[in-house]
Parts: sequence; structure tokens; C-alpha cells
Amino acid sequence: MNAIDFRAELYHRLESWGNRVVLRILVLPSNSAAVELTGREVITRSLELAERYSSVPDRSVVLLLLPHSVELFLLHIGLILRGRLPAILAWPTTRVDPEKYQRNVLHQLRNLPAAQLLTLPRLAESLDPGLPYLVTACPVSGAQQLEKKFNVELGLEPVEKRLPAEAVGETPEDALFLQFSGGTTGAQKCVVVTAAMLEPQLRLLAKALEFGVHDSIVNWLPMYHDMGLIACLWLPLWFGAPSLHFSAEHWLMRPGLLLELMDRYHGTFCWLPNFAFSYLAGQREQITGTCSLGHVRGWINCSEPVRERSMKSFVSAFSDWGVNPEQCQASYAMAENVFAVTQTRLGRHPITVPRSQSRHTAALGKLAYVNLDEVYVSSGKTLEDMRVRIRHSDGDLCEEGEPGEIEIQTECMFSGYWGNCGFEAPAITRDGWYSTGDYGFVSGEDLFIIGRVKDIVIVRGQNVFPEDVETVVNTVSGVYAGRVVAFGVVDNKEGTENLAVVAEMRGEFQPGRQESMERDIRGLVTSAIGVAPRFVKVVSERWIPKSTAGKISRREARLRFFEDLP
Repeated sequence: MNAIDFRAELYHRLESWGNRVVLRILVLPSNSAAVELTGREVITRSLELAERYSSVPDRSVVLLLLPHSVELFLLHIGLILRGRLPAILAWPTTRVDPEKYQRNVLHQLRNLPAAQLLTLPRLAESLDPGLPYLVTACPVSGAQQLEKKFNVELGLEPVEKRLPAEAVGETPEDALFLQFSGGTTGAQKCVVVTAAMLEPQLRLLAKALEFGVHDSIVNWLPMYHDMGLIACLWLPLWFGAPSLHFSAEHWLMRPGLLLELMDRYHGTFCWLPNFAFSYLAGQREQITGTCSLGHVRGWINCSEPVRERSMKSFVSAFSDWGVNPEQCQASYAMAENVFAVTQTRLGRHPITVPRSQSRHTAALGKLAYVNLDEVYVSSGKTLEDMRVRIRHSDGDLCEEGEPGEIEIQTECMFSGYWGNCGFEAPAITRDGWYSTGDYGFVSGEDLFIIGRVKDIVIVRGQNVFPEDVETVVNTVSGVYAGRVVAFGVVDNKEGTENLAVVAEMRGEFQPGRQESMERDIRGLVTSAIGVAPRFVKVVSERWIPKSTAGKISRREARLRFFEDLP
């Protein structure tokens, strides 16, 4: 399917949904009720917005720097129908410094191959002099408070504007939109999603989930994240099922809202990163009322690696509301494949493999794994016609059960990252496989994710996975669960790496507790992992940097750690 056929099919499907509600957008706190849009209303309103705000040539890249809003969703759809290539950028959190953010985003956007930027009026006024392409003000209902945040003069020297026609670039003929891998505006890794990639992804994912008009999705994940954009917007939109979207910020402030909406709108699927399962379980006492959730077909854990402890705590916390183990599923996904590579089988608990049977842990001897999951949890088997293989660092392919770097080959796979210089494909092998940078193994038909290759810390020849360390430290009393980062520090004198751990103290920082918590962390990591951390630092809340996708940034945390060293 090419882009012209895809747009025609999308229009036809939306038209055929008629007066059926296919999209709900809840904007808090300004609106107490969700805005409901039928298939025909999505067509009418999205095309009207695209026509009003964008007149650049076909196949031009249009950047959308907008908060969660009705306008954001409709512009994304409308621009695609109009033949433009929208790219949704990460919107900043409420805690961001407005001047620092604007200068940072300006630096990030200057070299993106775009013809236009649509953003809030105040931001447009600030950024316009410093960008080489058209910047257009796009008012968003209920965004008055957000506008005030950016009431900062940057005093930029004007740069020369290029004509929109000069920015079309060499995107594929069947391109539909752009995704930024990792979900951050700063990442120069841009994935071009084509019709030939998106259509089979939606079809094969729907087949694996037996997804159809009878289903319903509730989502708080942002649209600049592939989970939010593909699984939670495009999958239901393509098959005529309703989806409801609210902002990540309001979910964090009121986590129980997700469960209320799953009950109210009879949500059958909800995609969540692994930390969300633990977060919801930890907030159980603060979540009031009752909900009926026995109808849910899948709470899909889409964050590698999947933690059994997280899903068990979620089931335990909400079992009285109908949550059961068979509802908790898993998937392995990435923007470079549009979205899903694997999916567990619905209606049964994901397969597990004992850690003691894993080849990468067998050599470590008997350790006190009481604070780690005792098993690896499957991320499922590959979707139809998708292939996975595991490769050693020495280049040889791994046998079943043997861990190494995960490589994939699918018809949904990207051709490389796209930028001003065209496509770059450094991670694609000569025989056409994508080296994901993830570390895992295959057992039977199932894929198991251990961690990221680049994050492995090698301490005197022993591989230490930061994710394992962080899981252990999250159990320490006083630690802000989910706000722990582990990384390696090169020891040139000894010719090895040392392990460093930084953990945030929950609540008000108390210097008197810092030393005892650091001692507890060091002892527990040594016991559970078998490696004593060289550096342990307990810090105040919000010390650890996170990306706009909500992921902890090891690189930024490591840099800040070195800056704070005496």
C-alpha cells in the first residue's frame, strides 16, 4: 500500500464509521467531560485545522510542538490526509525552566529537515527569529496558563528563512509521518513511517490481539511516544474502535483516573510501561472508590525488560476490582519497527524462565536473588512474518537460550534514520537485519529482554545489568521507587568499570538518613547482585534527569553525578 492508497483508505474508513464515536480526548482541568468525535467529525475537523494552519507543499515536514489537546490529535490526522508529514515533538513538563527550555528546543529544532513548526502563539513569537523555516502560531483551547509560562524574551538574532519548497527533502514517496526514536525532541534520530510500514503493523498487531470494533482503549501515554501514537491512537482508529486519551501529567497526579476511565468506557486494552504497574500498586491506598475491571482483555507491559514483581503487585493491589494475572500481558516494541515486534498470547500468563537457568547468570554462582524477580518474563512471540535472531558480541549467532544482542527483520522495519543528509543506517546489517541494541535471548518461540547492550557495566569481567540493580534498590526503605539509576564509571587505574548507584529519597530530604540509606543500598546490591557498588549516592527528589518520554536518562545522570563529585 502506498501513501495515496493509505490516505484514501483512511478517509473511507472514517467515513464508514459515520456517527460512531471513534476518538475521545479528555483535557483537564479545563474540561470535565471528554470531547467525543465521530468518524465523520474527525474528517471534517481535522481537514479544517490542517487547511487553516498549514499551506506548505505536499510531503513537507510539519513539526507539532503542542500540549495534549484536541488540536494536536486532529492536526496529526488532518495533515496526513492533506499529504503533509507531521512530526509530534515532546511537550515540556510543568517543572521546566521556560527560558532554558526555549533555548534548548531552539538548538534542537534548527537542524531538523522541516518546512514548518506549529506551536502555541507565545512560543511561536519567541522561536520564530531563530528558526530557518516557517513558524506558525496555533492557539489551543484551555492553554492560557501554558502560554504564561513562556512569557520570556530570548532576544534572538534573526536567521535567514528558507522557502518551504526547499525543505521537502528526499523522503520516501509513501511517507506518512515522522517519529523521533526515544520520544525526545533532542534526538536527531528521526524515523520516517511509510504506508508500507504502518499498514502491516496495524494489521498484524490486530491479528495477534484479535482486535476489532468491539474493543476500546484508554490511554495516558503522549502522542510523541510510539506506544501512545501507534498502539493507542492508530490501531483503534484504523479498525473503528474507540480510544480515549488524557495527559500523562494528570495520570501522575491522579493515577486512579486511568482505572476509573477503563471502567466507565469499558476499556479492553491499556498499554503501560513497566514502572506504571508498580506505581499504580503503590498508590492503592490513595485510590478511592471502586471499579469493575474484569472485562479488560489486556494490560500490556511494553517496557523492556518486563518485571514479574511489578505485574504481581498490580494484580494483588486491584484483584478485588477484577484484575487477574491472565490480563497482564507483554510486548516488545520500538519506533524503528513502527511499534510491536512481539506480543504475548492473550488469556494466559506470560511464559517465564528461571534466572538460574539463564546462561548469563549461571556463572555468577549462588547469589541472594531475593530482591530480584526469580524469573525472566517473556515479551511474547514475534508477530506473523517477523523474525528475531540473537548475536554474540564476536559476531556469531547465538543458540537457543543463549543471550546476546537482539536483531530483527520485518516488513515494518525502517530504512534508517532520516535527516538533512538523507537516510543513515549504521545499525542495519549487510543482510538486512536491524541491530536493536537490546540484550536478550530466545526460548522456544518467546523473546526475553534482559537490558540494553550499551548500558551493561562490566566489573572485573562480570556483566552487571543496571536494570537489575535498580530493581533491587527500589525495595530499600525510604527510596523513591522508580527514581533510581545505576551506571558504570571507568576505573583507568584498575582497567575495569566500577558500579555507581544514585537513588532519590522519598519526601523531604533528611541528611541524617542519607548515610544509613547508602549503607543499606550498598549491602543489598552486594548481596543480591554479587558486585559491590563503588559509588552510592542518595539525593533529593527530582535530582535524576528523565527524558520527555519519562525514561531515566543514564547519560545525563552520569554527567550530573560527575559534576557533583567533590
